Amino acid sequence: MKKLRNSMKGWVTVKKIIIYILIIVMISSILTGCVNYDFNETNQYIVTPKEALNLLEEGAILIDVESSEDYGLVHIDGAINIPMASLVINEPYNNMLPEAFQIEQVMGKAGVSENDTILVYDHGSNMKAARVQWTINMYGNFNVFVVSGGLDALKDEKVKTSMVASTLPLTTYQTSDKQKSLIVTLEYVKSIINIPEDKTIIIDTRSVEEFMEGTIPGACNIEYTWNNYGSGQYKSSRDIQITYLDKDITPDMKIIVFCKTSIRAAQTYTALKDAGYKDVRVYDGAWLEFVEKETPQVPADDIVSPSSNDAS
Repeated sequence: MKKLRNSMKGWVTVKKIIIYILIIVMISSILTGCVNYDFNETNQYIVTPKEALNLLEEGAILIDVESSEDYGLVHIDGAINIPMASLVINEPYNNMLPEAFQIEQVMGKAGVSENDTILVYDHGSNMKAARVQWTINMYGNFNVFVVSGGLDALKDEKVKTSMVASTLPLTTYQTSDKQKSLIVTLEYVKSIINIPEDKTIIIDTRSVEEFMEGTIPGACNIEYTWNNYGSGQYKSSRDIQITYLDKDITPDMKIIVFCKTSIRAAQTYTALKDAGYKDVRVYDGAWLEFVEKETPQVPADDIVSPSSNDAS
């Protein structure tokens, strides 16, 4: 009887070892799968607060993109203020991409040139900062980085805050050619609805509640909150890869992102580009344009997604 008990204990131990090995193999296969895909170089769009501080020591310019009122209440000491609202137009829909001259005027007046290393941050969810980054990218400048987690994450690094505005001398900012591969129009969206393209996907980055009320036909719902940790900082590039590969979204796909006015969409643009996804485009007219001119699709009621009440 004693031999039997010892034999059973030995078998239980072997089973535990086998289960442990299987778990390790499964995790390894998931992580290795990310490596096997042909991603672009990662970590080119987002910096951690510590990385931002190092870049500031090297002469980078820190920009708070909140409203002048919020900037006046609290901002990182030494940061200048360029509100996101100054880098959009609101016709024919809210938060549309402006023409190049507006970018040049706003940036130059603020003392920023196209040759500067630009760090942008906001006060929550990385949305406004990402939208400013996409706008600057649209006119050929990719020397701009979102500070992950924004104000709160920088404060966690014990960075001094202030209520006193910082300014820089006027300068000249020169835009480059518009990057047409970063944006799509309603006409293009309609064309792929009518004749779907291979390896092309539309991602609705709004909340599941908004998505369930209607979306662009064929779109999937991956809310922008999936891109953040609970701390408010962006997920690592590897975790973003795992998140989207789990949805069968691979780096060789053309990815079109939208929300209500493409601010949340820009947050997803930044996450995906930083994770090495190659072709990510923002539908700038966004839901406001689509729902006015086209017929939405009401999805099935069995879709689950994180929830957010943000309506940007």
